[in-house]
Amino acid sequence: MVRKILLTLIAVLGLCAYGFAQNRQVTGKVADAQGKPVAGATIMIDGTSTGTTSAADGRFSISAPANGTLVISFIGFETQSVAISGKTTVNVTLVEDAHAIDDVVVTGYGVQRKASFTGAASIVGDDVLAKRTDANFVKSLEGSVPGLQMNNSTSSPGVWGSVYVRGRGSLSSGTQPLYVIDGMPVNSDIEDNFDSSGNIWFDPMASVNPADIESVTVLKDAAATAIYGSRAANGVIVITTKKGAQGNFNLNVDIKQGFVSMANNNMELANAQETAKLFAGGYSAAYPGMKPSDLGVPFDNWDDYIAADYGWDGKSSYDWIDAITRHGYYQDYNLSASGRVGQTGYYASMGYLNTDGLVIGSDLERFSGRVNLDSKFKFLTLGVNSSYSYSIQNGFSQSTAGSMNSPVTLAISGRTALDPFYDENGDYLEGNYPHPLAVVDSKTGSLYRTKVQTVNANPYLQVDFGKGIYAKTTLGVNITDQNIYTYYSALYDPNGVDSNGLGTDFTSKTSVITWTNVLGWNYTFNEKHAVNLMLGQEMQRKFYNYSVLEGTDFPFAGEGMRDLSTAGSWNDSAYYKSEATLASYFVDAHYAYDDKYYVSGSFRRDGSSVFGSDNRWGNFWSVGAKWRITGEEFLKDNEIVTNAALRLSYGTVGNQDISWYQARSFYVAGYNYNSTPGMIPSGVSNQKLTWEVAKKFDVGFDLSFINRIHLTFDYYNEETSEALYEVPLSMTSGTTTMMQNIGTIRNRGIEFSVNAAVMQKRDFRWNAYANVTYNQNRVVKLATDDPIETDFQIIEEGRPYRQFYMKEYAGVDYDTGKPLWYLNESGDETTGDYNAAAKRYVGSADPKVLGGFGTSVNWKGLDFNIDFTYRLGGKVYNYGAPFTGYGMSLMSPLREVAVDSWTEDNKGAKHPQYIPGDPYNATKDSSRFLYSGNYLKIGNITLGYTLPAKWTKKAFIQKLRVYVSLDNVYTVMADDFVGYTPETFTSGIMAWQSPANRTFTGGIQLTF
Repeated sequence: MVRKILLTLIAVLGLCAYGFAQNRQVTGKVADAQGKPVAGATIMIDGTSTGTTSAADGRFSISAPANGTLVISFIGFETQSVAISGKTTVNVTLVEDAHAIDDVVVTGYGVQRKASFTGAASIVGDDVLAKRTDANFVKSLEGSVPGLQMNNSTSSPGVWGSVYVRGRGSLSSGTQPLYVIDGMPVNSDIEDNFDSSGNIWFDPMASVNPADIESVTVLKDAAATAIYGSRAANGVIVITTKKGAQGNFNLNVDIKQGFVSMANNNMELANAQETAKLFAGGYSAAYPGMKPSDLGVPFDNWDDYIAADYGWDGKSSYDWIDAITRHGYYQDYNLSASGRVGQTGYYASMGYLNTDGLVIGSDLERFSGRVNLDSKFKFLTLGVNSSYSYSIQNGFSQSTAGSMNSPVTLAISGRTALDPFYDENGDYLEGNYPHPLAVVDSKTGSLYRTKVQTVNANPYLQVDFGKGIYAKTTLGVNITDQNIYTYYSALYDPNGVDSNGLGTDFTSKTSVITWTNVLGWNYTFNEKHAVNLMLGQEMQRKFYNYSVLEGTDFPFAGEGMRDLSTAGSWNDSAYYKSEATLASYFVDAHYAYDDKYYVSGSFRRDGSSVFGSDNRWGNFWSVGAKWRITGEEFLKDNEIVTNAALRLSYGTVGNQDISWYQARSFYVAGYNYNSTPGMIPSGVSNQKLTWEVAKKFDVGFDLSFINRIHLTFDYYNEETSEALYEVPLSMTSGTTTMMQNIGTIRNRGIEFSVNAAVMQKRDFRWNAYANVTYNQNRVVKLATDDPIETDFQIIEEGRPYRQFYMKEYAGVDYDTGKPLWYLNESGDETTGDYNAAAKRYVGSADPKVLGGFGTSVNWKGLDFNIDFTYRLGGKVYNYGAPFTGYGMSLMSPLREVAVDSWTEDNKGAKHPQYIPGDPYNATKDSSRFLYSGNYLKIGNITLGYTLPAKWTKKAFIQKLRVYVSLDNVYTVMADDFVGYTPETFTSGIMAWQSPANRTFTGGIQLTF
């Protein structure tokens, strides 16, 4: 019986195989929705590499199995799969792709067809995000979005980096864009109430799993952002997460593993031999004609003195940067299920990320989950978008002032190549500064641990009344709980040694609750007039509180018990809370005539509790227009120019991103005297404090050729008036600063981008893109005639906000080896007197030009991608230069300083004579340490292979792709730049940089 069954099965399978093996000639025609032939469309037999292309009249012919499936694709249209089912003629009508030629622009309050959208926006798909390994998806936007600049001087995982959209738009109010996830504004503020200078803040966007993101839309001009009113001055970044798509159940698995290593850099420190020679020569210059014995030290020459002082054997050399860095492990796992059952769609996912930082003591672990549901019942649509994330970040202070518990600071400034890592017993060798390895010892070292829980819940309900009329209510709840625990080691950290360990537990909670109600009408009449109207009301309430506990005297610190619960003594605790509200009313209107003339307008009235009672309400508005030139008769059927549109917009948006009680006279408790409770003022009342208003103008042009080459050009002018700035006050007022509306700042520039399908042949596709942004930032007006000047920067009317202003270095006096500076504000006269030299304007931190370009190729299942980013025209100032390679304080020297400093035998040297103590001010603030910030970076290279479906379907796998990827591949830097990366903070300042990392990963993607 079993034998008969087996024989029957074999026979059936054989017949099936025979049927599939019988190929027949299939002919057909590919056309668009208007019946016009589509030339060059690709027709593939599903699961094979066999294919053809359609001719000029749209016709094709291909030999295919009778029961096979044809896959038809063309740029700008949705890919279609058509079953042959024994037919010999297959005609196909392609539908324009909503994610290509007619993208939808997600604004948070809704979506608009890109063809009718009058504003300026950039859309990035999940394919771009998937290529990168950074925990923060925003990093993937750099180089992909014209006008977007991310500033981050560290590669430590999860650390915050500031984002500019079309330049810095404020003096000292908030400069970061508004983030909106699935229509819900979310908290993106860093937690700097605990540590305002550590540059180690966890980025709230690092809690978002990039694998859950469908697309990111960056809204730029007034027509796109004014609907957000007082929160949109710095642009809006709208994140749309994945939803259940039409079709059967899909299970997706993505497994990614790899390692991080040090990227290329221009930071080469001297070895032990070079260091010893420099130090000995320095002492000889400091004490000319004298030997150590002349100073009471029992050595006849300075070389022997250096060797003895450091206990150096004359041969060994110790690389401390190598000692504190590693090949860290990277792993990222994502599992998702999606589909649609009837009228209900679902998407559920789980993600786990664990990545070591390049520097020991730094890492990030993230657990994430998401559930998105939507369901439609006749006239009723309801759904919810929800997510949870739990992140644990370990790191150390990366302050530009240096830190005694940072292994980077200590490795560069606290040790030299002459200093051994360990003593003869294998223990940490003590020195004048803490041991770089000891301070982050996994058992007894210091800690800087951040734990973040983020909850997002966004339920909504929409009622459709017919005739295009609908009402929608949305409740957004965004909660961020953050705990920062710092422990200063009782054994190795000078901040904790005297108190036998010092632990501080900081816990904060930020809640943002937003309730939005809109009434909309979308209607088209007489087939030519399209109207979209939306009336809305929104309420937002934000809560924030924190508490601080501090303990000392850890009795078991030597055994690794560093938890605050083991503290033997307790210091004072603290608690703080605040609350802010925002009430809004808005209207948004769009009109289109004959799908070629478009106008739009929006108005929003916001009332914010953060401003004074005299100016609590603000009005913001925009107008926009667009002319789709290809809708005109003279271009309507043009096969070359397939899209041409002119856009124009103007409007106002606001900025309310200041301390929530900035306008009030505020007192703080806890300042007690003689056991009597006391309070002190911490703010001066300013009831006239008002909105910072940005006036935005944009004119743009969109042009496409043969549906394959898409060009976009924008000119913008954005001027922020009534700019908010913290003005210094006399100490007699009881406080140090007061927020005032004092000035005007402007950004003006050009954006240009091109996306091209270079070639599309059968099983070969080649795409390319490029973009460039030119931005000019200027301070237009200050409240006073006097500029605001610091040691090496200045805020002054008519100049960039980040203007460097310092003494200009003129090189080395080849006769004496002393440093020279230019004497006057202009001219070539020099002086060796540092104090006599005048300051000069020597450049700005802002790049003049930035952008990216790249290309991708797909061939028979193979896919290859390479992306580049670049910046030109900005300056970088090495604030820590006197302690990080250039110093004359017997710290680790740069190799070029060690081998090319002035001596009697090397009078043409690049650097002044090395003399301990720097008697001639060679290392004081000057343009000697001001570098070009220009760079060209290969941001990512990805190579993948998707196995043929005819193989994988046998294992019930719809798709199987394997790939390798390399992030931060190589950076070409300016010749004068010295450091680990020219990417710095927004200030343009760097000091004790953490080395940049390169991440290599390999992965597998499965769809069942």
